[in-house]
Amino acid sequence: MRNRYKFTFITCCFLADLLALVFGTLIFLRISTDMAVEWNFLLLSKMIPITILSWLFSTSYFRLYRVDTLFSLDAFYRNSWRALLTQRILWQISIIIFQGSLQDSYGSRAHLFQLSFLLVYILLSRIMLTFILAQIKKWGSKPYTVAIWGFNKTSIELASKLETNSCFIDFKGIMNENSSEDFMSKEAFNFALTSAIQSASANQISELYIVVQPNFISDLNYYFELGDKQNLRLKFVPDFSTITKDHFSAGNLDHFHVIKPRNEPLQNAYNRLVKRIFDLVFSVLVIVFVLSWLYPILAFLIKRQSPGPVLFKQLRTGEKNEAFWCYKFRSMQTTGFDASQQARKGDARVTPIGKFIRRTSLDEMPQFFNVLLGNMSVVGPRPHMLQHTMDYNEQINNFMVRHFIKPGITGLAQISGLRGETKKVSDMKRRVNADIDYLQHWSLVKDLKICFLTVIVSLKGDEKAF
Repeated sequence: MRNRYKFTFITCCFLADLLALVFGTLIFLRISTDMAVEWNFLLLSKMIPITILSWLFSTSYFRLYRVDTLFSLDAFYRNSWRALLTQRILWQISIIIFQGSLQDSYGSRAHLFQLSFLLVYILLSRIMLTFILAQIKKWGSKPYTVAIWGFNKTSIELASKLETNSCFIDFKGIMNENSSEDFMSKEAFNFALTSAIQSASANQISELYIVVQPNFISDLNYYFELGDKQNLRLKFVPDFSTITKDHFSAGNLDHFHVIKPRNEPLQNAYNRLVKRIFDLVFSVLVIVFVLSWLYPILAFLIKRQSPGPVLFKQLRTGEKNEAFWCYKFRSMQTTGFDASQQARKGDARVTPIGKFIRRTSLDEMPQFFNVLLGNMSVVGPRPHMLQHTMDYNEQINNFMVRHFIKPGITGLAQISGLRGETKKVSDMKRRVNADIDYLQHWSLVKDLKICFLTVIVSLKGDEKAF
C-alpha cells in the first residue's frame, strides 16, 4: 500500500498542479487579449512551455514531489508555496526578457486575475489534500505496518520522525519500549532479537527497524536471512547516541557508513554551483547598476578628505584557512594606523566620509570584486584578520569550522546583531555559532533572506557599525 498510494498521490498532485498553472496562463492570455495587449510573437508561442519549465525547475529545486522519503505534510505545504513563488518570479522574468516591459505583467488586471486564481487553487487544493490524507489509510485493505525494536535515544528520535512525517504507513511504535531488560551478553541480545523478529512477523509487521549499538551485532546476514524467511523487511539503524555529538550527520560512501559531526549542504556539488551562480549574478548586477556610479563619487570624497588610496586592502583568512586580499573603501587616515587594531566607537582615525560609509556598510561594496575573483561569497562568515584568526582559534574550539566555506560580504551573524568590535571571547563565540548555524542550514532562500535583511539593517543604520 505504501508505495502504490504514495506514487498515485504524488502523481495526481503533480498533474493537478501543472494543469492549474497552465490554466492560469490561459486566463492571463485571455484577459490580456481583451485588453488589446500587443504581445511579442516569440513570447506568445512560448508562454505555455515557459510556464511548464519554470514549474518543473521550481518543484525540482524544492523537491516537492519526492517519493523516496517519508512524506511530511508540513514540508509539502511549505515547499508548495516556495515553488509557486519561485515559478512566478521566473515567469515574470521571462516576460520582461521577451517583451521588454513590466507594463504587460506586473500590476495589470490579467496578472492579478492569474495570481489570484493560483493562490486560491494552492490554498484549496492543499486543504483538500489534508482531508484525503486523513482518509487514505482507511482505503487500503492491508496497511503497510512499521515498527521499531530497541529502546534508546536514537529509536525515540526515529519514532518521532515516523509518527510526524508518515502519512502512508501504519506505525506501531517501539516494540520493547516498556521492557526493562538489560542485555549483559551477546547471547542474550541475539535471543531477544530473534524472538522480536518472529513476534513482529506473527503480528504482520511489514518493516522492522532494529536500533541498537553496533557492538551488539555479530552477524547481520543471519538476521537478514531470518527476516526473509519471516517475510519481514529488516533495517538496522546504528545507535551512536552515547559516543557521538548530538547533531552528527550520517551518510554512505559506496558501501561504507560515514559519520560526520555536522550536516553541510555546500558539500553537495549542485548546491555549490547554485551558490556560485547566485554570487556571480548578484555581484555583476551590483557592480553594473550601483558601483558604476557610486565608486567615482566615493572616490572623490575619500581623496578630498585625506591623502591616500581610494581602496584599502588587507590580508584576511578565507576558505580552507587560505589568506586573500580583501578590498574595502578606505575609511581611515593612512597615518598612525595599526592594521591589527579593530575599529572602536569614536575612533579618531575614521574620516567624516568614513563614518558614513562604515555606518551604512558602503565601505564593504568593493568586496563584490572579491566575489567575482572567487575569494568571497555574497553571504557567508565575515573574514577576519590573520592575527585574529590565530588568536581566537586558540580560545574557541570550533572557530575554524567557519572557514570550511567562503567568507561573505554579509552573513547570518551580521543581521543578528553580532557584528562590530568583539570585546570579549563570548562575543566571538556567539558570532561563530551563528556562522556554523548558517553552514549547517544553507539554502538559496536563506541567502536571499539574509541579503534582504542586510539592506534593511543598512538603511536603518546599525549601532555596532562604527
